Amino acid sequence: MKKNRLYIVPGVFFICLSFLCITYATSASIDNYLIRASFEGKTEKVDALLGYGADVNARDRDNGTALMAASLMGHTAIVKTLLARGADVNAKDRNGETALMAAAFAGQADIVKILLKNGADVNAKDRKKETALMEAGFAGHRKIVESLLAGGADVNAKDINKETALMASAFAGYDHIVKTLLAGGAEVNDKNCMGKTSIIYASFKGHNKIVKTLIDNGADINVNDKFGETALMAAAFEGHFETVKVLLDSDADVHARDIDGRTALQYAESKDNNGDIYILLADTTDIDQNYAHGDKIGMYALNICEHK
Repeated sequence: MKKNRLYIVPGVFFICLSFLCITYATSASIDNYLIRASFEGKTEKVDALLGYGADVNARDRDNGTALMAASLMGHTAIVKTLLARGADVNAKDRNGETALMAAAFAGQADIVKILLKNGADVNAKDRKKETALMEAGFAGHRKIVESLLAGGADVNAKDINKETALMASAFAGYDHIVKTLLAGGAEVNDKNCMGKTSIIYASFKGHNKIVKTLIDNGADINVNDKFGETALMAAAFEGHFETVKVLLDSDADVHARDIDGRTALQYAESKDNNGDIYILLADTTDIDQNYAHGDKIGMYALNICEHK
């Protein structure tokens, strides 16, 4: 999934928060100074630069704007000033990201509300078809998720890999957000391009509370992805003993086989530290555990179908 990165190179400040990149040249025009001042939260300088004629919608080398910079860093007063001076609330940078997406990912709840009140497109998508709701869900910002849903966010929007905000939150381990999304109408059994669902993601990561929440909300516990793998296989392979117990208590099918004929028992057996899980599964299994291929077991890639 996503990682935050910060780069500093001679003469240039370059911040990249997973999806939003904004550059600030130290020797640039008045417009670039405006973007930098907005990033740094220098309210008086922003006012002065605008008074000197700086373009409120000027772009940096990554097509970022002052509004994106201020929204990302949480400078509420500057955001209000820029909007009042005509900043384009739905402008996009080179990656298709908006100020709303920046604020949502960075956890700037107040700014998210301000942007929405000023006409921000709550369902705008970037180049990977990700939305502000997906960003907030993955980053764990419940209040922002609630604000976006109240503002009309499509809870079941899918990105380029057909992943949803619910999948992102289930993978990241935010039970409170998973509950909020489900209450907002999230489809619990949606599949991504690999056929994986939220319960497979949560089981793979060992998020027991989320697995229980998803089951309580109608998740198909025995759903198979494109490789025939199930939530039980994912939990068994990763060594999540408690998750395996939760799944078994909810009648997960221990006899299910993947496309190579392997069961959860083989997934557990393939790792040396999964002895307890192997015993637990063996106690519930009475079938022949031979399978078609003798290759070493390994979970298939969680996501290998992203389009370029």
